Amino acid sequence: MENNKHHLIAEYEKELKQYENFSDKMDILLKELLEQEKISYHSIENRVKEKSSLAKKIDGKNKYQDLSEITDIVGCRIISYFEIDVEKIVNLIFKEFKIDEVNSIDKKKILDPDRFGYLSYHIICSINDERAQLREYKNYKNLKFEIQVRTILQHAWAEIEHDIGYKSNIAVPREFRRKFSRIASILEIADDEFSRLKLDIHNYVETISKQGFENIDINAESLKLFIEQSYDLEEIEAYIIEKLELKSVAFSEQMQSANISLFLNIINTFTTFKEILEIQNSLQKHKELIKKFIVKWAHARGKLLERFRENFEQKDGFIIGYALMIEFLETNHKEGLGAFFPSLSIPEKNEAVALAVHIYKEITSN
Repeated sequence: MENNKHHLIAEYEKELKQYENFSDKMDILLKELLEQEKISYHSIENRVKEKSSLAKKIDGKNKYQDLSEITDIVGCRIISYFEIDVEKIVNLIFKEFKIDEVNSIDKKKILDPDRFGYLSYHIICSINDERAQLREYKNYKNLKFEIQVRTILQHAWAEIEHDIGYKSNIAVPREFRRKFSRIASILEIADDEFSRLKLDIHNYVETISKQGFENIDINAESLKLFIEQSYDLEEIEAYIIEKLELKSVAFSEQMQSANISLFLNIINTFTTFKEILEIQNSLQKHKELIKKFIVKWAHARGKLLERFRENFEQKDGFIIGYALMIEFLETNHKEGLGAFFPSLSIPEKNEAVALAVHIYKEITSN
């Protein structure tokens, strides 16, 4: 048996580069698949089993005759935020890969009722026949690998459990078992509640989308939906694209999120706005002023015009910022105006505010 172990380790060392390349490809492929399906996730971890870990596994199992029988030399772990996304990820894996169902485990199904702790999906995969025809995957068609899927709370529990060093309920000293079980139960409830909360938010957005913004308060979800649906914002964007001769149009979810965060802070701190319809009314009231202001502002601030022309982003909500600026300019609210330039020094901020006041006076005096 010892000779066989040395043979397997030698074979592993010979194939190590191939395993590492395959691990990198799986990392890229899994990220692409999740992004294409718009499934959010916390992280994807890929690893090739270390030589020492492989040796322990061979010793422990005492059954391997060939390296291909060891199905987790390459391993991937996908950590999601929500339990409902775990199911989506698992379904995607079953759709996109060939599954070794005999060796794959949904460990939740073997979890005893009084067992504390979290366990995850362990799915043994290989490249499916269609993908194996592609040149970049042809050399890996016979390789099996493991994908683990768990939520971030399940992962937190597993890491803590591992650090404490108790792998089973039997291993835990009797006086601590109840405490372990209580903590695990709390985390399990939290996991369920976070999933329910995500679903509730989704239903909230669906309801607004169907019923409109009447009596809807200003929050991140309602503001995002308003940005996506507002014809007034669309009209202003079209005007800016034409007047500034913008050609490159893109959308950045990250920029939209950053803008929404900034505007919510400004609205809550410097305005009396409480409902989405107040923003809509402001846009409709000042629409022509906003159009003229943005065009003059872009020309006056050369770097901004340059950025617009390089990559003008639609639907990122930036126009709402200009609507708020017009509100502040109308009331000479210097502090509110200054909030739009958080990264500038005080002299630079004062200069930007003065420029905004000058442009506003120029377009309102005509």
